[in-house]
Amino acid sequence: MQESKLKLLVVDDDDVDRERIRRMLNAANVDVEIEEAIDARESISILNDCEYDCIIVDYRLGETDGLSLLNSIRTTLAKQCAVIMVTGLGDEQVAAEAMRLGASDYLIKNELKTPQLLSAILGAVHKADLKKQLHALAHYDALTGLVNRPLLIDRIDQAISLSTRADTLSALAFIDLDNFKPVNDKYGHQAGDAVLVEIANRLKSGLRQYDTVSRIGGDEFVILLTGLENLSECELLLERIRIVVNAPIALDRANFTRVSASIGVALIKRCELNADTMLRRADQSMYLAKKSGKNRVIFFDPEEESKFQERRHLLERVELGLENNEFELYYQPKVNLLENKLIGLEALIRWHHPEKGLQAPWYFVDALEHATLGISIGEWVLKTVIEQLSQWNKCGLDITVSINISVVHLQDEGFVEQLEAYIKETPDVQANQIELEILESSSIKNMDTVIGILQTCRAIGVKIALDDFGTGYASLSYLKKLPLDTLKIDKSFIINMLDDSGNQVIVESIIALSKAFGYELIAEGIETAEHVSMYTDMGGMCGQGFAIAHPMPSHDVLKWVQDYEDLAV
Repeated sequence: MQESKLKLLVVDDDDVDRERIRRMLNAANVDVEIEEAIDARESISILNDCEYDCIIVDYRLGETDGLSLLNSIRTTLAKQCAVIMVTGLGDEQVAAEAMRLGASDYLIKNELKTPQLLSAILGAVHKADLKKQLHALAHYDALTGLVNRPLLIDRIDQAISLSTRADTLSALAFIDLDNFKPVNDKYGHQAGDAVLVEIANRLKSGLRQYDTVSRIGGDEFVILLTGLENLSECELLLERIRIVVNAPIALDRANFTRVSASIGVALIKRCELNADTMLRRADQSMYLAKKSGKNRVIFFDPEEESKFQERRHLLERVELGLENNEFELYYQPKVNLLENKLIGLEALIRWHHPEKGLQAPWYFVDALEHATLGISIGEWVLKTVIEQLSQWNKCGLDITVSINISVVHLQDEGFVEQLEAYIKETPDVQANQIELEILESSSIKNMDTVIGILQTCRAIGVKIALDDFGTGYASLSYLKKLPLDTLKIDKSFIINMLDDSGNQVIVESIIALSKAFGYELIAEGIETAEHVSMYTDMGGMCGQGFAIAHPMPSHDVLKWVQDYEDLAV
């Protein structure tokens, strides 16, 4: 027996039959509340106002029949419930149609007894409960109870269809929580789940009854706002959401945390696109909100869509180019300008684009900085340089090659192990022949992690250089914290120092700093004899640039080295 009271609706136009069912149920040892209706219209009105565990429907209902009511229940009610059909007929066709329309059981009146009726009701209710649970698993997020992605997609498609048919305005808002990961890291996943549930409740309470709130994974939520009067109403609703999310969240009596929301919005008005495209547009806009400072609302911009498509095409094309061996390393010499002596080479990546020809890194910089593709390119560069060093060593050229490493690649799990593995695969290459260059203009968020990785690299013999020095905002702090061997003055200061006294002062200061810290100094942008003269007069010694040599393919390096040594003699 069920512990909670059963709520039943008996639909029958015969007073005697309704009373008979009531008496059977009252005679059973079950707590039941019974409501009655005499026809389909009255029963639908009752069902719209209240939920029932089970409906007992007579096949004959005056002007209509029970099958028509079954169909109405199946197609019009928001929440389904168990249904049993009773009839004075033993018609198998009627029984089959009743079951097809959603009836859980089909009972014959003149054979009906209390145990049979009660068993049918409890079985139907149990079956309906299972269906509800399966429906919830398929359409709702288990943690928050919010609509999940499949049901969200269906509702977006409905909004798109309505926008075209009735010229309505809807909006799709993609929400990503800012600073959520630290909550998990500091307080644990249980606290993180509690935050997600709290945010879900805030989102539901902050919106209208007919809006849809969905969690599509992790700390990502999507809101579908429908029936909007105008853009201003949309902006007000989303600003309310942003403020609500920002409020402090109590984890327990002693601990509070706070997250914020980066929100990207795509408007749905006279829209002929599909749900996936609208979601992608909202997602793109959310990414821009993140990138531009977080905790803000940004609406989709068609120009940004074009840029996004171009970027995606570029990444796909770079990935294909990597598979097709379209990339090549060029090498630019670094020399001691006072002694006219070669001290190293810098490896610079080039792309032999099938349609556009040879391309410098600026053309595919998005790929180089990409979280996954950039690492693949970086690993290719490392392996190619080490293999090239092996070939030069066999030819008698013992040289150091510097390699530009992105911070993302440097922090990739197993970076040092992979680097060591490449070196071990080529035993004639020494670790001190490799120098890793990190851009000073890069944003190093996990400074302690990066320092640890660089210290490990130096421990195995690899050298470390700080590239483009002077262009960032943390130059002095980088000098103090990072384990460095070399500083490289950004070429903009060198190129312009001939005509700009401010640049001259900067170059002189960097030269003094390098000497104070004991770092080797390389000046980029040595393009003329005048640059060489001024730089060396200031106390600089080593440099690279067009006045020395342009970047060249690996097969030209040995000849250039021989020619340079001949000129030096």
